[in-house]
Amino acid sequence: MHPEALPPYRHISNKPISLSAASALLDTYITNSETHPHLHPDALITPSGVTFSSHGGPLGGVIMHNLRRVAAGLRGEYLEPEATPEPEEQGVAFESKKKQGNKQGPNDASGTEEGWQDLSEYEREEGEDAEVGEKRKAKEDKEARKKAKKARDKEFKKQKEMRKKEKKEE
Repeated sequence: MHPEALPPYRHISNKPISLSAASALLDTYITNSETHPHLHPDALITPSGVTFSSHGGPLGGVIMHNLRRVAAGLRGEYLEPEATPEPEEQGVAFESKKKQGNKQGPNDASGTEEGWQDLSEYEREEGEDAEVGEKRKAKEDKEARKKAKKARDKEFKKQKEMRKKEKKEE
């Protein structure tokens, strides 16, 4: 019996490289990726082999676009920030504007900002609302839920029987 051969591998050094060497490597990769679909991060594996993605084709999708921007940065080119931010950034920007909108605003006659409640009034209301109901024990609450579930099940069974009777009568 012959020993199995190990799969091929490539040892990648962890030594830092210069910007010009990194730029050359990235440019070579991008150039080769336009002719070889197996180099694309969004390539499709089909029965006929590896093919370009239907979304980006040989130029690639978002990842290849971002790699081209990185390559341009390594060459020393300055690219303007893209007009459309990431969806996550839009959410963060919206929330921060919303918070700023609530905090900023003209002061009214009493000197408090618009949209803010007076601290003493807030504390007074909190004190009134704090003792609304009795505290229940968890066991009692569980028993009440069980009873309610049994009642729902009974009602459901009754409705089901009524439907069966109606169907038989038809």
